[in-house]
Amino acid sequence: MKEIVAGNLTRYRKGLRLSQEQLAEMVGISRQSINNYENAKTLPDSKSLSALARALGVTIDDLLRQPSEWLLNFRFRTHAGFDCKPQFAAQVLRLLEDYTALEQAVGLPPYSPENTPCHQLEGNQKRIQTIATQFRHRLGLGDAPILNLFAAVEEIGLKVIRQPIAIDKFFGMSACSIDHGAFVLINTHNITIERQLFTLAHEIGHLIFHRGEYQDTLVAEGTKEEEKAREKVADYFAGYLLIPQDEFERMYKLTKDIVKLKRHFRVRYLAILSRLAEMGEIDFGQEKAKICKIYKSKYGASLKKSVELPPTLETEDFPENER
Repeated sequence: MKEIVAGNLTRYRKGLRLSQEQLAEMVGISRQSINNYENAKTLPDSKSLSALARALGVTIDDLLRQPSEWLLNFRFRTHAGFDCKPQFAAQVLRLLEDYTALEQAVGLPPYSPENTPCHQLEGNQKRIQTIATQFRHRLGLGDAPILNLFAAVEEIGLKVIRQPIAIDKFFGMSACSIDHGAFVLINTHNITIERQLFTLAHEIGHLIFHRGEYQDTLVAEGTKEEEKAREKVADYFAGYLLIPQDEFERMYKLTKDIVKLKRHFRVRYLAILSRLAEMGEIDFGQEKAKICKIYKSKYGASLKKSVELPPTLETEDFPENER
């Protein structure tokens, strides 16, 4: 037990970039005590253990358990360096444990999408489009726009949790277990509903195409080139899941207005531009520059990547964690 507590204390302290002196001051004990705990010489008493957990932003259980004790039930896919953010890794594990326990208690069966490996976009576009169509059918949808993808996938059993997580450029992640099914975590912190929906579709793509690359840690493996290739596949799948081609072509004959198209499909304007560019209807860069210029003239601000072109989907229309 001393060794387990020592390792966890050190990991969580360094995750917050705290020195032993700083942690000792926060908890109200001596630096030597912290040093003794981290070198497995002594164990903190219950009062100190509770104070340490609060200071480190974790639970007492996080300090007492083996890091891989429950993690082995799930395999993860993420591109963020969570080896540097152990508090977040602990938070994800708690979410997974709680959700799975509740799921089992009320008798809800777990769900995972079918695994169909695909590692590069080039040459596989038609196949990915077909699988996106098949997944829409699994959701009970035709070519109509998806009113609420969160609710639709929760209805078939996918675990989806949306939470605000103040990690820069982190949009979401997914995990999968043979016994407990698939799980997607969506970051809601200063992120538009349109981007959250795209993230969910993107992570479903990874669950379908890249299950074999999921790891038993929260640290990504593989080369940057391999990761870029996987991201392209997941992005392409997400685009066709949210915007079926036949319906898009039908709507495009009715209107060339980007705003009307994005509002109809309930997606980011960038997703509409990407599809039109793929079809050879527009030059993506030129069209985006034109839209940004109009936006700045109208609103007096830059249309940043984190900002959605109005009108936007309203948060209150997408309740969190309904399942």
